[in-house]
Amino acid sequence: MNRPLVSTLALFLAIGSVAGRNVPSATSGPPGETAFLDSPRALEWKTLSGEAKTAGQSRDFLRRVLEKSGARALSVAVVQDSAVVFRSIMGIVDPRTKKRADEKTVFRAASLSKPVFSYLVMKLVDEGQLGLDQSIADFIDPPFTAYPEYASLKGDVRSGALTPAILLSHSAGFPNWRQPRWTGPLPFLFDPGGEFSYSGEGYHLLQFLLEKKTGRDLAALAKEKVFEPLGMNRSSFLWEARFDGDFAVNLDAGLGQLIRRTRTNAVSAASLLTNDSDYAKFLIAALDGRGLKPETAAAWRTPRLRVTGRALHDRQKPDIGLNDDIGLSWTLGWGWFRSGAGEALFHVGAEEGCENYAVLFPEKRTGIVVFSVAEMSARVTPPVVEKLIGDVFSPFTWMRY
Repeated sequence: MNRPLVSTLALFLAIGSVAGRNVPSATSGPPGETAFLDSPRALEWKTLSGEAKTAGQSRDFLRRVLEKSGARALSVAVVQDSAVVFRSIMGIVDPRTKKRADEKTVFRAASLSKPVFSYLVMKLVDEGQLGLDQSIADFIDPPFTAYPEYASLKGDVRSGALTPAILLSHSAGFPNWRQPRWTGPLPFLFDPGGEFSYSGEGYHLLQFLLEKKTGRDLAALAKEKVFEPLGMNRSSFLWEARFDGDFAVNLDAGLGQLIRRTRTNAVSAASLLTNDSDYAKFLIAALDGRGLKPETAAAWRTPRLRVTGRALHDRQKPDIGLNDDIGLSWTLGWGWFRSGAGEALFHVGAEEGCENYAVLFPEKRTGIVVFSVAEMSARVTPPVVEKLIGDVFSPFTWMRY
């Protein structure tokens, strides 16, 4: 099984010695930390192997992770049996003001936006707005290739093979992002449906189609069909004014300009702002199939395509069958693998300035989400998911975490 790199193992060993130490009360912490519990049963939960975990020990562990990794802020939620069983928020929102992260703090979800968008798509499928396997060639009138953003695909017969399912499963043949972003020509790297190649462009194209079809923007659609029904009150695909002063983000990172752009431009693949509590509600909905027809929920979580590349952003085939033992695949919005704890759904969310991760183990009714403001090299996630839920299965080496 792929495991974290040596530096991650060293971090885990360094912080593993804190188990059993005394910790503050369940609703407060030392300077720089706020911890929250949503119910009395949050004082204890079980890992995938059945080991009992307590909020106090876990919070102390996370504090050491924050210190050792150099991350600015860290937010974690564990879900089990349709409930949030643990939450903890640590660190600072802004190093200039030294404001502490708290229950109002929101994080940039980065690519953890994609499962939320795919859930929205599944809701629209249930409403009859689109079919997963219908061609997008004539989905809107005029066709999408008539618009300047996609004029480079006009006349290319491969565009007629594109479907919502192909776009959601990263098999469109597009690069992750065209260059220059938003305005450059969009090339096909291979024929649609042939293989996995992670692509924000595929998600952005599906967003474009749905906005044209419905006459509504992504932020409004997500608010009505996802955030309000699930009670995700601190979530939006736009950087809204209400988040000012509470947005834990590194705007000095290389993506600062793109992040500022999300004040007015929602991006299905990357612009979600949320917190651990809201995303935990989404994870519970994913575990329960809440808000979807049973057959739609099943289709959302069923593997569509094997992933054979040697890394998330590298589709080159390795000399040996990497991840064959876990059947690494992609569904209509999630990564998928087999594990000693049953099937798992996961998604990454790492870019300059943040490292996020979510994973669900449906057979164990257990999941976790991790948000952090950190350098991509911090590798905060592997020791956190191993310590808090006993996840020794996620293919972090392939993710380059």
